[in-house]
Amino acid sequence: MMKKFIYMAALLMVAALTLTACGDDEPKVKTTATATYNMTFSQDLLEACNVFITYKAENGRNVMEAVNSVWWTKSVTSDDFPAEFGVMYKFSTKSDAELVKEKYDLKCELKFNVVTSKGASYSNTVTIIDATGVPNNKVVSELNKYSGKSTGFRVTEKGIVSEANNLKYE
Repeated sequence: MMKKFIYMAALLMVAALTLTACGDDEPKVKTTATATYNMTFSQDLLEACNVFITYKAENGRNVMEAVNSVWWTKSVTSDDFPAEFGVMYKFSTKSDAELVKEKYDLKCELKFNVVTSKGASYSNTVTIIDATGVPNNKVVSELNKYSGKSTGFRVTEKGIVSEANNLKYE
């Protein structure tokens, strides 16, 4: 009888330990997404106009910067999902620019890369302007075609990326 009692007590103890739920003792690690914007500009473009980039910074905050070099790069991190990343570009003819060359090569390209802390990644290259041999009297009208446009992306916590060219840059 005693043997049966010990056996039942042991069985109940194992059942109780098996059915006990364990709490999540470790704090949950927050997922982040880090985007890198790399833009290149032709020298002719920078000589002919002022370039301003408004980009989506940490957690969707808008930041505007003037571009003075043929290379512009930024890396930003967001933990607010879906994370929004993107750039809006404005081109305005310099008031003191003398368009003395007969033709201009107006080029601008964006290379976008995003990596999440869970290991998902995505890369894309977008040609913003690729206008070669633009006559000096057509430079302003060519730049106006592209000014104020944007390229954007949304990233889910799982790392799924979709285009989002309707982001707000106000």
